[in-house]
Amino acid sequence: MDRVRRVNGLESPYTPAQLSTWVYLPTLVLEFLFFASPLLPLAASVPCSVVFVISAAASAYYGYTAMSTDPADPRLPSQGPQHGHDHDNGHEHAPNAGLWGPNEPTKQCWLCDVQVGEKSMHCKFCNKCVDQFDHHCMWLNTCVGKANYAYFFRTMVWITVMLSIHGAIQLALVLDIYLGNGGSEMRAEDWFNADATLAVVIVMCVFIFMDLVALSLILQLLLFHVRLQKEGLSTYQFIVRDNKRKREQAQQEIELVAPETDSGYGEGGEEGRTGDYMRLRYGGLLRQSCGITCCDPLEKEQRIEADAREAGGPPVANGKGIGNGIGNGHHNVPVRPSKGENEESKEAEENT
Repeated sequence: MDRVRRVNGLESPYTPAQLSTWVYLPTLVLEFLFFASPLLPLAASVPCSVVFVISAAASAYYGYTAMSTDPADPRLPSQGPQHGHDHDNGHEHAPNAGLWGPNEPTKQCWLCDVQVGEKSMHCKFCNKCVDQFDHHCMWLNTCVGKANYAYFFRTMVWITVMLSIHGAIQLALVLDIYLGNGGSEMRAEDWFNADATLAVVIVMCVFIFMDLVALSLILQLLLFHVRLQKEGLSTYQFIVRDNKRKREQAQQEIELVAPETDSGYGEGGEEGRTGDYMRLRYGGLLRQSCGITCCDPLEKEQRIEADAREAGGPPVANGKGIGNGIGNGHHNVPVRPSKGENEESKEAEENT
């Protein structure tokens, strides 16, 4: 039996992360309007409340729009069995046949059994190909692609604004209660008809902590997507590139510290390899933590190879080089594809 294709994030099954936002964000709004705003002076309470409500409304609007928008590839058929053969590559029964050009590059998705856009990827959670796939968002419970990426980004921006306002005002009230002229404390007693200063401070400190945690998460995500936009990458493309870089670096490390196969090296060769390993390990730590590359053997190898390419000569393979094989002093032993490369090939087959 074929799995049902999810249209958007408003369809079940719902994720715990999505349900938590439906509780947390309204709680922030209610706490601000009925707990924090009344403790502000009237001249500050009105404009702060207006700006906060606008940011909360914008967050809700863009979040809802991002969830309710279907980011599926427009070439997918609108109905019928997803793995059936009653359509001609998805074009005959596709509901949005005019949303792409006939000369646009496509590829075959073997799960949807249809030709989709070259940048489309199949999401295993939503069971559909997503046009210009970016990632599957657990907070919105939907895929993010070409159709809803702008709404997703604006949701992050407005939530950041809302959390910043909420947390800053809570902190200002707590500081005023203890360091100010007592105005906030008097307004708290008038609003709650009791001496509730300690309770007010405890509640506000709890929400300040929650705001800081939420801001740390959302700011990381927002800055990450700002970086992706500058580089012209999607989240998926960034992950693929990063995994490829890590595999290549791991392969270079293996080649650099691999034991020599030449019998003439003996124990001295093994000791030399130990020294290479130590230089590689601590040189890599200096590169990653401090940005110092002069002590990194990998950087030296890459510079040597770059100089050789610029001079028009063959790549250097001197027994420790990072070329197409592992040098042993006499010949190069071809390097087999790494496990990561095989996994990437398998992943590409599953996601295309």
